[in-house]
Amino acid sequence: MLTRRTFLQGCTSLAASAMVCARAGAVNGEPIRTIQNRIDRLCRRALNERDARAAIVVGVVTPDTGSSGQLLFAGRDTLVNPFGDKLVLDARTPFAIGSTSKVFTSGIHYMLHGPYEGRLGTWLGSRMTMSTGVADLQLRNLAIYEPGLAQDNKGGVYPPDMMRSLRNLFDYMAHFVPPYEQGACYAYSNIGWALLSMASLRLNSLDTEAFVTEYDQRLKQFCSRFDASDTSVFHPDMKPRLPIGYNRRLEPLPARNPYRPSFPPGYGSGGIVSTGADMLRYLLYNMGRLPGGVTDRALAYQQTETFQVPPCSTAGRAPRTSYGWFHVPVQTPSGSAVVLNKNGGVRGFTSWMGFTSWQGSGAAATQGAFVLSNGLRSTRIGMNAMRELLAPLDQPP
Repeated sequence: MLTRRTFLQGCTSLAASAMVCARAGAVNGEPIRTIQNRIDRLCRRALNERDARAAIVVGVVTPDTGSSGQLLFAGRDTLVNPFGDKLVLDARTPFAIGSTSKVFTSGIHYMLHGPYEGRLGTWLGSRMTMSTGVADLQLRNLAIYEPGLAQDNKGGVYPPDMMRSLRNLFDYMAHFVPPYEQGACYAYSNIGWALLSMASLRLNSLDTEAFVTEYDQRLKQFCSRFDASDTSVFHPDMKPRLPIGYNRRLEPLPARNPYRPSFPPGYGSGGIVSTGADMLRYLLYNMGRLPGGVTDRALAYQQTETFQVPPCSTAGRAPRTSYGWFHVPVQTPSGSAVVLNKNGGVRGFTSWMGFTSWQGSGAAATQGAFVLSNGLRSTRIGMNAMRELLAPLDQPP
């Protein structure tokens, strides 16, 4: 089996922009070349049209790769850090992953406690002041995006300083009344996932720094299960090692920007930083491709049961969810497949991970991919990559 050390040594020994780290003998090469060509074009276009030094890392798992996988890189020749210094793009280059952090938090909770049970008020200590409505929130509803809280990923829902510290957050929660009936409608709540991460730690302190430290320790404990040793919460000293970040218009973040993905109380919702090598290991883990994965109870719990309710405040159909993941049907020339996926976006960075539904089949997932980028739209790149991987081998690129 390919170990993480062997994988990293192989990846860092190659320097071509179209580098592919793959198991010898992989035969399904055409989709990989197509994905590589696409991300190369995206980075060239960003550089030529916007003078943006875009970087993309794509991880791919196919039936041919077993318990390893393949990494693709684009933008290696021009990448710089936030201060304009040349930056190496390889398997260990860190990227903020934004809300993809949520599925890590879900995994941490199961590792520590098993299935989601009980009310928020019984998991948080007496120092964490909450209204009755907040205390009554069920952890399960927070984890399946039916929290009774408002959708807040566009901003403007809560006071701007509320998430600066745990004291600010729980001073507000002491008098807050959730606007919707929990378990009755869908809403994407970053605050809900932040509270869930605190419940997983049975938090009973308003010391924000201590919370960050403990969450980071539990994150590392969880990631050690699939040999992903470089993943952690954001720390300010990471900034020189990060790629320069770009907004949606591919405008660079100013060098004075702190590059913090969220305020520290929200790190369990969107504050994790990871690398291509670690995300590939996490993808393989979620696909059941690592030893014991097919019978892993944590994966079965988080991925199998699905939920779908009307949206709380928007028109149209709400997505189908499980614990942290979204289930999306994907049409290909050979039919349809369901892809479990989660994306993330914070100022300067985007991420995406997805894989074919496999629970109940008796075998691991067949195809999967992830994307890390310093500004380009990872969700579009990732979904296009999955469509390519799911297309019949005899289809033209």
